Amino acid sequence: MERDMRHEEIDIAVEELLDREKIRHNLARYSRGMDRQDADLIASTYWPEGWDDHGMIAADGRAWADGMKPMWPTLKMGHMLGQSCIEIHGNFANCETYFFAYHRMGEGTATRDVHLGGRYADRLEKREGKWKFIHRVAIYDWSRSAGPSEPWDDVLFPFSAMPSRSYGAQADDYSWELFANEPSKKGTEYPVGPAGRK
Repeated sequence: MERDMRHEEIDIAVEELLDREKIRHNLARYSRGMDRQDADLIASTYWPEGWDDHGMIAADGRAWADGMKPMWPTLKMGHMLGQSCIEIHGNFANCETYFFAYHRMGEGTATRDVHLGGRYADRLEKREGKWKFIHRVAIYDWSRSAGPSEPWDDVLFPFSAMPSRSYGAQADDYSWELFANEPSKKGTEYPVGPAGRK
């Protein structure tokens, strides 16, 4: 009998455990691409014919990734992924993953914070051992506007004492050096951040 998520228990073989981890890795790579504003990384999580429907934009994976570029100068994001319900059927998988997404929108003193909660409904395909999206649909369950953003000053946290690598920049925070396997440097060897040490 074919299993699905309505069954209370499922048997998972070692190969399927590895497949599930590869699927979760693809989900994480997508979120990293969004938060670090890397269109090539986002696009790499879709097969060439794969598509995305986020409600406001429906396009193939490459076009979806490139479509984010005009928004990025005034949009900062942080995605957190929750549990995933994964069904694997041979080389195809259905996956529903809960997400929480923070957005800082706008510029200067006009920035505001918006929170979204929802689920990604994904179909993925395994080709030559790699799992990527065939399609991804974002389902929004709730949203909340937190109002104006807090400024990057020392009122809430000592930002001025930190080097630039400590800020959630898109192209030059410390995580890029980490994943490039570059030698670690001390904080004092980094330039001053946007509100950092003088």
